[in-house]
Amino acid sequence: MRKITSLVFILQTLLVFGQKEMHDLAWEYSFLDTSKSHLQYFGDANALQGFFTKLDQVIFEKKGKVNIVHMGGSHVQGGTLSHTLRMNLAQLAPGLNVERGFFFPHSLANTNMPANIKVNKIGTWEGCRNSLPKNNCPWGFSGIDAITLDTNAGFELQSFSSPGEAYAFTEIRFFEHMASNTLVPVCSPTPDSIALDSMAGVRRWFFKTLIDSISVRFIAPENGESRYTLQGIQMVRPESGLVYHALGVNGAATKSFLRSENFVEQGRYVAPDLVIFGLGINDAYKPDSEWSPADYEARYDSLVYWFREINPDCEFIFMTNNDSYYKRRIPNKHALDVVEVMQTLSKKHDAALWDLFGTMGGLNSIAVWQEHGLAKSDKIHFTNAGYRLNSDLLFWSIWEGYETHLKSLTP
Repeated sequence: MRKITSLVFILQTLLVFGQKEMHDLAWEYSFLDTSKSHLQYFGDANALQGFFTKLDQVIFEKKGKVNIVHMGGSHVQGGTLSHTLRMNLAQLAPGLNVERGFFFPHSLANTNMPANIKVNKIGTWEGCRNSLPKNNCPWGFSGIDAITLDTNAGFELQSFSSPGEAYAFTEIRFFEHMASNTLVPVCSPTPDSIALDSMAGVRRWFFKTLIDSISVRFIAPENGESRYTLQGIQMVRPESGLVYHALGVNGAATKSFLRSENFVEQGRYVAPDLVIFGLGINDAYKPDSEWSPADYEARYDSLVYWFREINPDCEFIFMTNNDSYYKRRIPNKHALDVVEVMQTLSKKHDAALWDLFGTMGGLNSIAVWQEHGLAKSDKIHFTNAGYRLNSDLLFWSIWEGYETHLKSLTP
């Protein structure tokens, strides 16, 4: 009876809240085509029911965790889009615990990272990311490595759930390239227990009480080369809830992540129930002679296969490219091809599709977004306000799908 009462309450809340928010967005940004801002299904119309059912267990039974992986390039790495979406997802139900998932400490690789993760770098570190053709590194799930040969190197890490509010955890996972590492990381405070998976390259430190920051230094070998490669971090909390994992690398395309040799093994520790695919802007940002929609589709087929090797029940949302200009001058019509390819992928893999390109207003709409302070002058990237709007629109499309699911459960 309690579950039914909670279901009706949440459904009523979502109905009023969701209608208000979408109405406000459509009113404030009249250039949007909100008729396109819905999840579309070109295959099985129940393509996200497994995700929604697991979300029900988390919300109504406080049981288990549901994992979302958001995969993209600089849009995701920048942090504004991913942080806003993480905060938005907390609105799916009162008191829903939304956990910070897998992330990469980008400042160790000398590149930008979200403002709500603080890393104090000690010593010399170098970065190696999968999006640069000249790079050839043993990447894992994140697609980016932070490498040090410095025996005096280390770092201090703290994460925040909101400004001034530290994010606490009882387990922290380090994703490493253990096959080549000779430096051994040492954590302060000292963990109460440790577990190692040398095949996947995952080091787990467990704490009996909540902590909100760590300091890491290294024990060097007596002889031979000193080397340590870090490939990602995850802070784990004991409560049930929704876990949002951000997987973004500047300049990444579909082929970039396919260079990762340890993607599947490390991905099993993340075990996504839903993957939001946002790769494509860098695939399509090229001359006509170098653009192949068929190759683009085939690379996505491989990524879907990898994720279903990690979790056979994994479900997907394909997110079309934002509108853009090639070299700031030429409207990039390859975005139209991306929409068609993703419709095909939705049908082939029984996945959902969210049409950002259409929602923005279609071809040339990036110029309108720029006029309203929502896109940058490069006509590819968004401003912080634009990323927040992007996230809001995506969230409300997910909310709408979950609302439809809840209605089917209401007596």
